[in-house]
Amino acid sequence: MSSATEFRFAETISSIDPNIDGELVKRTATDLQERYSEPQRHYHTLEHIGFMLDAFTKCDTTNVPRDIIELAIWFHDCVYDPVRGGPWNEQESIRVWEQFAEATCSQAMLNLKEPVSCLIDATISHHIPAVLAPPLEVSHAATFLDLDMGILAASPTVYETYANGIRHEYAHYSDTDYRAGRTKVLQNFLARERIFLAEGSEALEASARGNIESEIRRLQG
Repeated sequence: MSSATEFRFAETISSIDPNIDGELVKRTATDLQERYSEPQRHYHTLEHIGFMLDAFTKCDTTNVPRDIIELAIWFHDCVYDPVRGGPWNEQESIRVWEQFAEATCSQAMLNLKEPVSCLIDATISHHIPAVLAPPLEVSHAATFLDLDMGILAASPTVYETYANGIRHEYAHYSDTDYRAGRTKVLQNFLARERIFLAEGSEALEASARGNIESEIRRLQG
């Protein structure tokens, strides 16, 4: 497995509880790498996880629970089957996360079980949950969801690579069916009052809407 992946995951875990069994951490890091390297994945890979983690380091994390958000990043897409789709993927990802949390036998980790699960569950709709598991606040959920959606505001070239990756993940759809389904998803994004939920995300919002509109034109062209 990638030593960088193992180190980065171990760093997250040790910041929560340095006494968690090292072999468990190593096995889990290996399991996550294998999951994110599955052949059906073209966008939802370790690159996506790294993108989110890197973006998070650039956020203002004052009063933000770094441990909860980093764990949610690591586990939120660990189960991904484009044929089954959501909410099955998210529910199974929560199951994998909770099994790990319980296996650590660490009270510090168990204290994070519900809030991390709450954030993973929020990726089903990408809306702020009506009820947040303590100690989560609206701004924390907004930060996490914006990190997950960050690719939408990437440069046009990077966005096009992302869009092509999604098409490959849904290769079981015909071109006609994919264009119709993907266009509907993208139009739903545009119909939102805000795609990005955190304060001060106006520039991201404008970039994302431009990218989405361009993809819709390509799909309809």
